[in-house]
Amino acid sequence: MYSIELCLLDFVPNLAFLVGALFLVQTARIARVRRCAWLMLSGTLLIFLGGTLKAIWKLLYTTGAADVRIFGEAQFLLLAPGFLLLLASVVALARRDRLVAGAGGRPTFLALAVWKIPFLIATTLCSIGAYGLLTYVAYRRGARLAGVLFILAVVCLFAMSGMASSEQTVARQWIEQGINSAGQTAFAAASFLLYRTYRHPSGEGNDV
Repeated sequence: MYSIELCLLDFVPNLAFLVGALFLVQTARIARVRRCAWLMLSGTLLIFLGGTLKAIWKLLYTTGAADVRIFGEAQFLLLAPGFLLLLASVVALARRDRLVAGAGGRPTFLALAVWKIPFLIATTLCSIGAYGLLTYVAYRRGARLAGVLFILAVVCLFAMSGMASSEQTVARQWIEQGINSAGQTAFAAASFLLYRTYRHPSGEGNDV
């Protein structure tokens, strides 16, 4: 079902996400938001571990080395709490920057086991919430290009959700992985640009 090349491509979006999220962790540290950086780092590691375990399972299965199903299923258990922690940390970051006031895509259900549905819903809502807030923070800090790239990451997320309900041919999987890689690369670049506005406050508003 999978090719070696497709399995290797599956590692790209995970690495791109890790790079971008680590820039966000550094951003939280610069902003000196209490416990925010630790929440963000914890969420990052859970998300990265979930996606990487799925990629490892595909590679092991394709090469005939092993069929460790738990690696493939682990992402549903890890992504939901991971994105929840990421969302909580971004809310804290936005509050610290005085950008949030006050107190406070359609997945494919038929192809999923029932127990996966709540995790998928939580993952989707938390990831959209986190990316949306990051877009807001970026625009308020004058990092317009970062905002556009965060929006692109969300668009890619919706595209992935929309394609998940279709028949999973090899060609479609290449397209899905291409979209996923593009979305996570946009996330990484946007995170770096946002990080730069905190690292060099005098340069806010300069995207290049």
